[in-house]
Amino acid sequence: MDYEKKLNVLTGFAEHRLYVLDALDHATVQKKKQLQNNYTDDIEYVTYLMDKPVSKLSKFSDDFWDFNDDYPNAARNVQGAKLRISFSKYTDIPRFVLIEIKIIFELALLNNSIFKLQSKEGQSRTKKVLKANSLITIFENGLTFISEIFKQASHELGYEFVQEKIRTLSDITPELYSKAAENYDRIKDIELDKFFKYLRSPASVQYVFEKPIAYVELNSLKWKKLANTNSSKKEQVLPDLVFESLSKMASFIIVDFLSAIGASAKISDPNSLERFNTSEYLSWANKERVTHEIFNAYIAIRLRTKGYPPSFVTNIVKPYNWMLNKDSNVMGGTTLRKELKKRGYKLDDLREYFNLVAYACTYVVGQYTGMRPSELSEIRVQDCSCLVQDDGVWLIESTVKKHKDEISTGLFDDRWVAIPIVKDAILAASYISKIKVSPYLISNVDTVKPGSSPQSMASKGITHQMNSFIGQLLGKNIADELKFNPYMLRHTLTYQLFKAEVGLPLISFQLKHFVESISKYTSTGATSSVTLGYGDIGEMLSKDGNRKGDTKSLRRAAELDAIKTAHNPNGTYYGGKASEHKKGLIKTFSGYIAEGYTEDEVYEAMVDQGVAMIYMGQGLCYGGRAEEYDSSLPCIGSLRCNPARCKQAVVTTKHAPKWREVYMLNKNNLNKPEYLESREQILAAMNEAKMVLENLGEAIEL
Repeated sequence: MDYEKKLNVLTGFAEHRLYVLDALDHATVQKKKQLQNNYTDDIEYVTYLMDKPVSKLSKFSDDFWDFNDDYPNAARNVQGAKLRISFSKYTDIPRFVLIEIKIIFELALLNNSIFKLQSKEGQSRTKKVLKANSLITIFENGLTFISEIFKQASHELGYEFVQEKIRTLSDITPELYSKAAENYDRIKDIELDKFFKYLRSPASVQYVFEKPIAYVELNSLKWKKLANTNSSKKEQVLPDLVFESLSKMASFIIVDFLSAIGASAKISDPNSLERFNTSEYLSWANKERVTHEIFNAYIAIRLRTKGYPPSFVTNIVKPYNWMLNKDSNVMGGTTLRKELKKRGYKLDDLREYFNLVAYACTYVVGQYTGMRPSELSEIRVQDCSCLVQDDGVWLIESTVKKHKDEISTGLFDDRWVAIPIVKDAILAASYISKIKVSPYLISNVDTVKPGSSPQSMASKGITHQMNSFIGQLLGKNIADELKFNPYMLRHTLTYQLFKAEVGLPLISFQLKHFVESISKYTSTGATSSVTLGYGDIGEMLSKDGNRKGDTKSLRRAAELDAIKTAHNPNGTYYGGKASEHKKGLIKTFSGYIAEGYTEDEVYEAMVDQGVAMIYMGQGLCYGGRAEEYDSSLPCIGSLRCNPARCKQAVVTTKHAPKWREVYMLNKNNLNKPEYLESREQILAAMNEAKMVLENLGEAIEL
């Protein structure tokens, strides 16, 4: 059935609704004959409606609609259940009401623009075409609530009465909404609001209902469970110290691995390698005594144990002589295991180490590209084939799972900037892929069986691997507290960019690379004709994110954090103006608290009034006022605070990461021959940074 005919059948429902209703009743044979005699057009209509295909696998009358065959290239985290909707489980909803909702669902699927859902600015936000999985999420939330409404109606009126006498959703009274809200087991969220926008649309009244459904302000109801509309950054993003620690440790694990297997010359981010070599971290690879030889042996063991022939193994790695039998073929898995054990290696420990490297690669790519989980899962790292260069900028090519008619409004389409450490992560992952015989960045840690097709992992798999990664590096307690979800990486990147924009220091060495690369990439015309700022990139990253309202909530969280850092009367400050700054804050807050405001309310009011950090760098600056010229300030013309030498400086705990960076960068250069003449200055900078951190009560190195 072509598009126009499908649409005509759906939009003609209101005209024939009485017959459809009668056809569903348990009418007598005589009554059915009478209907057939009087309503020939109606009989033809209901036949068309019930037999009309809604997908390649389902027709309208089915209780179970499956759209999986309609989206053969759907992302891994969408395939399966997210492309199926079962109407049969909503047994409390009368059959005819279900048909009304089915009509609205398919109208929205065929031509979503007829609903003309408006934004607050008056512009339509509906796209002509929506993917089935997007609608399924909305309608499953809605159907669950509608089912609760009818369950409450059945308590009052009796199940049989409700099923036989309530013929349309328009018959439901507002009182039932209130009772349903109090017993609705799901969290009331934005998806339910979207569902009711469809039901209340003029199109639904015109094509489905005889009259509008009761209007009830959903947010005024007393819900059993409410979504946290003021989601804190803690729930959406990784805390600063976690972000800083994971970024650093994941980078170190990657370059340590590449160095251990003899790929040092291929490392794109030598700065990370230098920082690792001068850090206090012990080598993960050295702990397991990993070398190029042992890595190749481990690959051979995994492949031969899984049943791959010797010829397949030699196409993947070059075996050392001790790995070959008398026929010069790679030995079997069991024999190789024994040989490796003779050399004092524990295979379980090696497996855990290589898994850790794989997780580090996933973290770095996810954290510093801003990809969605569905896009991460499509990255193929085999032979680093996903890396391409365009106008001097390295990019990762993946796949955006969008409908062909959709227009991308975000920062990237199917290419993402690959800063040096991300390139190294892809390189390391390409080596790890040999163990698993899987081309995907994110896949099961087991080796794929011969003859089987490798599969990437969906969101649940990413969550499991990242929880394991965080648990190994920072402890299981922190992993449990974080409640990680795959969108956290994208949100964290966005949040840190906003933080940089509103005045707090850069938390990560790699964040600079990201902004510089993005600016260079977009200036070539790929996305923008202008160089982007931190906040602009954050805005664009979150513009088309999966969680609606990210831009507003993440920017606000960054601004709130900036204000709490700089204006906390109980905060820790260091520098010439620290005491004066804190006394002023105590006086200000005391006045507001005396008037009945809480400390948090004062912070929130500051955000609403646009009070955010003006100065950024290593501290806050009280110098540089237009009416006060002071030639003694050591940082005029820059944003580098030197509290040990500047009477105008104020440094807060949130500036600690910047000072750690000063310490580490100078430590990296301390013993380099080319910096021999500057050794005293380097030591002075290190000592200054150390003094600042100690006065703030912060760790010098994480």
